Amino acid sequence: MREIVPRETLVRQGMRGFGGVGGGVGLLILQSLARIGSGLSLPGLIVGAGLTVLGLGVAAKDPTDRDAGLVTAAAGIMTGVASLPIVGGLASGLMWISGVGLLAIGGYNLYRFFKGIKARS
Repeated sequence: MREIVPRETLVRQGMRGFGGVGGGVGLLILQSLARIGSGLSLPGLIVGAGLTVLGLGVAAKDPTDRDAGLVTAAAGIMTGVASLPIVGGLASGLMWISGVGLLAIGGYNLYRFFKGIKARS
């Protein structure tokens, strides 16, 4: 018989799973946006600057949202750097690796979450 997983553990696994999958998909979309065109990507620079300003604004406004704001600002900075022609390849590769890693970790946490939900029913 399966062991019942505590509710707090299920909530944590579910949040990590959905957050990881969402963050991974978001990073892969930003990475694709930064590589539009050959050389300098204007849409990538605009979106990167917007995300950076938005993230820093969120981080400065509310102390409880500081981490989320800084992560958003970091994603914006990486998108902007990935849009540049010289160092863009390296930054784009790091964004791809990070996005795939977040998808994998998020998928694993979702697997554990649904397995725990099944054990509770």
